[in-house]
Amino acid sequence: MAAFFSRMRVTRQGNQALDYYNSYTVTNAPTGTYDLNTTFGNRPNRVAPVVQGRPLVNLTPEYHFTGAVARPENWRASFAEFMVSDPMFARNMANRLWRQMFNLGLAEPVDTLDPARLDPDNPPPEPWTLQASHPRLLERLAQELRRTNFDMRAYLRLIAQSSAYQLSSRYEGEWKLDYVTLFARHFPRRLEGEEIHDAITKATGVMPKYALPFWPEPVEWAMQLPEPAEPRSNGAALNFMNTFLRGNRDNQPRGQSGSILQQLYMMNDAFTVTRTKKAASPTLQAAVKLTSNEAVVEELFLLFLSRKPVDYERERAVAFLSRATTAAARDVAVEDLAWACLNKVDFLFSY
Repeated sequence: MAAFFSRMRVTRQGNQALDYYNSYTVTNAPTGTYDLNTTFGNRPNRVAPVVQGRPLVNLTPEYHFTGAVARPENWRASFAEFMVSDPMFARNMANRLWRQMFNLGLAEPVDTLDPARLDPDNPPPEPWTLQASHPRLLERLAQELRRTNFDMRAYLRLIAQSSAYQLSSRYEGEWKLDYVTLFARHFPRRLEGEEIHDAITKATGVMPKYALPFWPEPVEWAMQLPEPAEPRSNGAALNFMNTFLRGNRDNQPRGQSGSILQQLYMMNDAFTVTRTKKAASPTLQAAVKLTSNEAVVEELFLLFLSRKPVDYERERAVAFLSRATTAAARDVAVEDLAWACLNKVDFLFSY
C-alpha cells in the first residue's frame, strides 16, 4: 500500500472562503521511486533487503494477492484497477451493502472477512467453516455487482425487491435465536442522522434551505449534503444530526447507538418543536381541516409513522382530541398529537 501511494501528493485547502470546506487537493507525481533504505517518516526505518547478493534500494509496487505490477505512469490508478478486479472487493461491498439494508451482514463482523472461508466451492478444512451464513448467496451477490460494473442503485434495488427484505419485522411464530442468521424476519434499523432530518421535514412539510459553497441551488434534503460537516449555514441542524452519530469522513465512524441526548433533541430541540406547530406545518394545517377526529388520528399516524394506529392508539388519541372544546384548543391538541407521534420509538426506526 505504501508503495502504491508513494507518488501521491496531498494538499489541504485552508481558505474556507475560496475552497471547499476541509477539502484536499490530491495529485500524482509523474515519477519517483519507493525507497527502502530510508530513516524518516512516521513508520520504522525501511531496511534494504539483499537480493541475489545486492541490496534492493527501491521497488515498483506489486498487488499483494496477484503479483500484478503497477503501470509506470500512475501507480495509484493501477492500485484502484487491481482492487476493484479483486473478488474480495465485490464480496466485501456486497456484504456491507447487505448489512446496511438488513442491519446484519451475511458475514459478520464485516471488517474481518477471511478470503479462505468465503468460497462455497472451495470450503476450508475442518474444523474451519465457511464464514457467511449464506455463502452461495454472498457469492452470487458479488457476481451481480461485478456484472453490473458495481452499479449500487441496481444492487440496492435488487435487495429491496427481494422477499427477504420485504418480510415484516413481526414474527408470528415462536422466535428462536437460531433464526437470526436465517433472516426469518426484517430487523428494524435505527435511522441515521440525515434520514431522521428528512423524515421530520417530509412529515411536517417544513422544508429548510441550506446554502452551500459552490452549490448552484440551496439544499433541502439532508441526504443531498456533500459531507457530514454540512450544513455550516445552520448550526442547529448540524448539531441535531450529529447527535445521532453520523460521524465524519476522517476519524469518527457512524454509529447506531441511542442516547438520552438524542431523545432530548427529539422532544425539545427547535428543529422538531417548531415543525410540529400548525402555523409552520402545511401538513398539520391540512390535518386540522378534517372534521372527524378519527380521520385526524389516522392522517397523523400515516404522516409520521407510515402506518395506521392500532386500536389502543386510536382510542386514546381520539379521546384526547375530543376533549378540545374550541377550534383553537383542537389545533393545539393536533400539534401535541403530532409531537407525540414524532417521539414514538418507531419514528426513529426503519421497520
